[in-house]
Amino acid sequence: MRSVSPIRIGVADQSPIFASAVLDLAASTFDDTGTHGDALSATDIERLRDPDWDVLLIDPQFTPNLEDLVPQMLAACPSLALIAVASQPTKELVSFCMRIGFSSVVAKSISGPALMRVIRVTLAGGSLVDRGLSRSAEGEMPGPTEGKALTEREEYVLRLWAKGYSNSDIADQIGLSRKTVDSHRARGMNKLGLADRPALIRMASARGWLV
Repeated sequence: MRSVSPIRIGVADQSPIFASAVLDLAASTFDDTGTHGDALSATDIERLRDPDWDVLLIDPQFTPNLEDLVPQMLAACPSLALIAVASQPTKELVSFCMRIGFSSVVAKSISGPALMRVIRVTLAGGSLVDRGLSRSAEGEMPGPTEGKALTEREEYVLRLWAKGYSNSDIADQIGLSRKTVDSHRARGMNKLGLADRPALIRMASARGWLV
């Protein structure tokens, strides 16, 4: 039987938590081929100039020299599939990213299943631009409950959970029972329309909660 090479995925983002969540999700999604993932920080600019990934997800705010960097990456690796994952993909940003060489542009708030679909399509040579993908993706949870904002306690619990704290850690830190923390977390996730921790991490990164 012919072996299949693992998909090489790079994630360049200012938040290592966000990058780790994307790579973990990709590893479970592409378990038929396997993945080799790299989380890249601002100190890895030279690695970006000579890429060896099949697909690279990059926050447009990762470096101010994106307009120069992207053509260099594509010259070094013409087959590289580039996906911009932006906190706020405005029309201007989408136009800029597509002009300099990105294949796809999506919002960080996109659902996990939708982001994996974008990766599949882009790897196959396709192009997807954010058109409310997070609302239409198969398996996506409903959006936030209208008119119901998070309470201070719900937001605080979700911020800590997004940063990797366990329910027990959070309970100890704020002096509540684990059951009460579970309740705050569940209500907050329901209000935000989020299904799991990776989805929360993507939203938290977009909102600046992970700083």
